[in-house]
Amino acid sequence: MQGRLIWTTVVVWSFGCGGTITEALTAAPVDVSTVTSMVDVAATPAFADERGGGLFVDLAGRVVRLRGDGTRAALASHPQNATPPGLATSVWPLGPYTALVVTDRGLFVADGGWLIAPPWQTRLSAEGFLSSATGTDGVAWIAHQTGLFRVEGGELKELKADGASITGITALAIAPATDLRPGVWFAQGNTVSVAAQTGANSFSIRDSGLSADELAGGVRGIAGISTSRTSSGEVWVITPKVLFQRTLVSWRRFELGRAPRQVLSSGRFLWLQSGDGLYRYDADAKLWNLARGLEAVPTLLAVDAAGSAWVRVGDKTLAVAPSVPLRLLGLYQSQVVYDPDEVVQVVVPQAHALESLTWRFDDNEARTVDVSKGQAGAPPQQNLTFHSLGGVEPSGRLRFLSFAALSDGLHTLEVNARTTDGVDARRLVHFDLEASASIQVSWQRDIRPLAEARCNKCHATGTQPRMTNFEEWKANADASAAAVRDRRMPADGPLDAAGIQLIQRWVNGGALP
Repeated sequence: MQGRLIWTTVVVWSFGCGGTITEALTAAPVDVSTVTSMVDVAATPAFADERGGGLFVDLAGRVVRLRGDGTRAALASHPQNATPPGLATSVWPLGPYTALVVTDRGLFVADGGWLIAPPWQTRLSAEGFLSSATGTDGVAWIAHQTGLFRVEGGELKELKADGASITGITALAIAPATDLRPGVWFAQGNTVSVAAQTGANSFSIRDSGLSADELAGGVRGIAGISTSRTSSGEVWVITPKVLFQRTLVSWRRFELGRAPRQVLSSGRFLWLQSGDGLYRYDADAKLWNLARGLEAVPTLLAVDAAGSAWVRVGDKTLAVAPSVPLRLLGLYQSQVVYDPDEVVQVVVPQAHALESLTWRFDDNEARTVDVSKGQAGAPPQQNLTFHSLGGVEPSGRLRFLSFAALSDGLHTLEVNARTTDGVDARRLVHFDLEASASIQVSWQRDIRPLAEARCNKCHATGTQPRMTNFEEWKANADASAAAVRDRRMPADGPLDAAGIQLIQRWVNGGALP
């Protein structure tokens, strides 16, 4: 890294719980790798997932999936939609691999190549949609002109304050509340509040501790950083001049010499567009970087939990990443893992010749991967894939990566790579292991009601595989568990954590009738 860009605050003051800590913020310039999209997209909000792809609106108003190599895949209207989607205006996160699409014919869920009308579509107009944010528990929040809503288990529930709808929201994010409970943060003009979760279905709305004077000019954005086994998470707030960060019980204030324009986050990464610069914050490393080498002033479209961003630079759409972006398949950030055996893959850009590749759980001893075992992808992707961190059997069968030696709770999978030209890359995925509980789950008593409520819309009306009885469910047990665990199904929105766990327990327990 060469040189350092220093932002220094000029005002020191305190307020709220624990006071405000004012300090200098440094950002080290760093070269980034870029991939140019083969499709022109609109400079509107979009969605990126940590596998490297994303969902965007093209210049004709169509929703398109862009792969990490810049190529395009199509999305189609689901056959069960009563009304097909119209022209799209924006795309927003709804889960690890799912998104909410705003069209002139309503709101639709994008999942598995389909645009699907959710069961609550008629309750929220597309015209009143403001923004969305996703948590680590499978719950998505939607800010709408009519109120603040959460999508849990495919159902839409409104959060009210003293019986009244919460309106006038200008920014939304998921991050721990001021008492470290799970929380949803929202701005209303020049005020910021947080709804702290006090029970399964109860919330307490609290003031953030930031006054209207301190938020003068209004809040331009809020971003949340997810928790890890060593961090309680963070929330960031930007105004026309100031950047605020809250960790634990105090706020930090950074007064910027250039106006912050936009802030987006996913997982443990935050991207800030300020002045003509694009900055990235890595919460695990506690490090800011300034993206160097972009040809013009970028506009942020979407960011992912692997630390990459999609931006518009001039008339180009670019995927921007660290010099050697590492992708993991089979385990996503903040996933709740119910099965102690998983196939986890590592994907590295083939342009970088590897000298070494290692992985470890938490602070345990690192294990080495044979770099000669990587499989080169077909053009144009040019990726090098290691199909299982657990290795490969002599028969060619993939070995699972076993979590069996870990206790239930929060853990970290760390993957480190070093190239032959001396460049280091690291990828951390924080996950919650819940594999030890032993309950007997039956299809008739436990799974059938869930199937009828959430799955029959598609799998009893022609979508393959057909799954309407115990025999059909048992034949597709493993695939069904993987689909709900990865938040790919149900197609109209992911199950909540309890529903996912129920199906996983049923499969692990032998898929009993």
